[in-house]
Amino acid sequence: MANYFTNFLEKLTPYKGSLIRVKAIKSIEPKAKEYLNKLSKQGSIERVKWGWYWVPAEIVDIWDFLEKDKNFKVISAQTAASFWNNDFVHREICTLKVDDRSYERALQEFAKTRGWQIEIEYSKDLSKVKHRKIGNLFVELIEDNVIACLQRWAFTDAFATLYENRSKINWNQLYQGAYWKRISKTNIRTRQALEYGFHQFEELGGVKFPHRETKIPDHFVRRAIDDAVERVVEFG
Repeated sequence: MANYFTNFLEKLTPYKGSLIRVKAIKSIEPKAKEYLNKLSKQGSIERVKWGWYWVPAEIVDIWDFLEKDKNFKVISAQTAASFWNNDFVHREICTLKVDDRSYERALQEFAKTRGWQIEIEYSKDLSKVKHRKIGNLFVELIEDNVIACLQRWAFTDAFATLYENRSKINWNQLYQGAYWKRISKTNIRTRQALEYGFHQFEELGGVKFPHRETKIPDHFVRRAIDDAVERVVEFG
């Protein structure tokens, strides 16, 4: 291998295991486009799609990749819930939020080649998505995550997360955020779902949560929350 290729690969050492964008790498090597193209044909670099490459490294699974990948993304929805509730409900699909459309497409393509099930949501401003760093991952905050799960009808994930983290919850933040959000395709606010669910915890002999008694007029939503709470109380 020519010396300039060897030197270029050394410059990419910090990016091992990560997806890289050609125009970003040009900041460390003006001929990045040419070098990456040639190295991909030699098998030293993997071409993902136009403008994106992967710098090879040993990866065990999707979680290993997400930790090594340098691009910013936030673990969200049911996947984030699995972090907070000790995987109470195991999910095969990994849900992420990103703020770069180009990276979103590259990540989708890369996951497809590995057979990983991944769901990516584009957020124009990820700074509005409150998150916490866990290891090398950024995970949606508990309060925001609970609301997101309720919106998706993932009631078991939401209430299991609340049960497991009941001593850590910022109740004012949770209730204020939940007031404005609704369960998908219904007129039921997520705050109503929370308060109804908390009352059910008490009815079933579970732990007590601060709430006011609330009724849920929608039979399907009410039944789904009942089932979720019952499951958490039974196995929690």
